Amino acid sequence: MKKHGPPYPNPNPLLRMTRNTFSNLFPPLLLLFSVILHDVLSFTNEPPGRDPISIDKVRGAERAVSLTSDNFDELTKGKLVFIKFYSPHCPHCKEMASAWNELADYYQQPENNKNEDILIGSIDCTKSPAGKALCGRFKIMGLPTILYGDANFGGVYLEEYRGDKSFTDFKQFASKTLVPKCNPGSLDACAADERVEMESYIAMGYHELDAKIKQVKQREIDTKAFYADQFGKLQDRYNEQLAEKTSYVSRVNDDVRMIKEVIALKVEADN
Repeated sequence: MKKHGPPYPNPNPLLRMTRNTFSNLFPPLLLLFSVILHDVLSFTNEPPGRDPISIDKVRGAERAVSLTSDNFDELTKGKLVFIKFYSPHCPHCKEMASAWNELADYYQQPENNKNEDILIGSIDCTKSPAGKALCGRFKIMGLPTILYGDANFGGVYLEEYRGDKSFTDFKQFASKTLVPKCNPGSLDACAADERVEMESYIAMGYHELDAKIKQVKQREIDTKAFYADQFGKLQDRYNEQLAEKTSYVSRVNDDVRMIKEVIALKVEADN
């Protein structure tokens, strides 16, 4: 009976060694390829300064209080705030970063913030979702934007800072501006007459307050109309006096011309 050999011949020893070597190298080669592919996909399409490492570095360098939609109301309640809205890859934001950090350091010193009622904060408008949500809440359109003021009632009293952006400018502005002001959340800062008026508003209901707003707005309209009428009368009087002046100057010029003509005539007669 004819014996059949193995279905496949024994591989060549060199080929067998090559296969074993490749089998041993394949896992580390695959890992290396995966790392390279991840790096390429992560950074190839990002311009300098916008890659994740650069962004994390900028965020980590912020020394002001980091605010988001999750902690804003809690951390700013009852505070006078100076808040920077920024982006980690915004050139103008980077230019003022050092001055802002210096300001944050200054107000973190107990002797410069004795009542601990001043907060220097930063909000990253590119950080999802909490940072972006907070920038949307305050309708931030350009970066950097800086808001300041009393943070009571969710920040309705905040105004935009439009000054220069050096540490000295920030510090001088903050020392003059970040002081308690009379409002429904800070009655102790009100003068006696202001407090009486504020408390009378607080005691009113919604309908009374709406009626009060309409009354004040009507008073504004009436005041503008009064001064527009006064301005019109002043303008008419000014026009009359301007016409009188023009007529007088014209008569004077005519008199001077005639006198000069007489002098010329006399000189000619004498010669």
